[in-house]
Amino acid sequence: MTIRVVCKSCGSKLDAKDELKGQTRRCPKCGASVLIEPAESSSLISSPDALNNDGNVGLKQLRMKQDNLYLILGSDKEIAFWKANEGWFLSVGNGFQSIKRVPDSIPDIGNYVLVEGYVKLTDAGRRLMGLRFRALHGRGVLASLLRSETEILEKAAEGTALTQAQKRFVLQHIRQHYFFEFTEDAPEIIEYLTGFDAHAHEVGKFVDD
Repeated sequence: MTIRVVCKSCGSKLDAKDELKGQTRRCPKCGASVLIEPAESSSLISSPDALNNDGNVGLKQLRMKQDNLYLILGSDKEIAFWKANEGWFLSVGNGFQSIKRVPDSIPDIGNYVLVEGYVKLTDAGRRLMGLRFRALHGRGVLASLLRSETEILEKAAEGTALTQAQKRFVLQHIRQHYFFEFTEDAPEIIEYLTGFDAHAHEVGKFVDD
């Protein structure tokens, strides 16, 4: 039998012989040390939303939802955004590039905000229905974007509010990447992004699977 493991350095999925469980080997892709253990043990987290048939807390896997919007903001600029089937793109001063091409440009430490946008598919097309904001702290927190597309969801901590500058970055991103009707079913989103509310951690409707 084999064990599926994930290299935490480059994100490569690897198969190892069962008898190697608990040992450390070099990743054939990047050369980093990899502990041979089932990938599920590191990719699943405890969630109160995941209840088993006995009503006990189970494990729920966090994942990027293909139609949703994901941004990472600093205090003075948009740091990164996610594109379905293409991954994370990082700000490099004169635009954005795939984060895999510019790993040395990833900020090492700081306070950031993960913005998640719930997008609903309607008969009229895609519509942004809600936004949620969560804090990202600590050294190397953004390095997780290289290891896995979804690890940043586990790093996100408590809800936080956006500053006026950060609101402008979100509005700018929406206007650059989506069509005009994208927010027409949730006018409260535009009202929030152009208003002075400095306390909300979430606006509009947000649906988790």
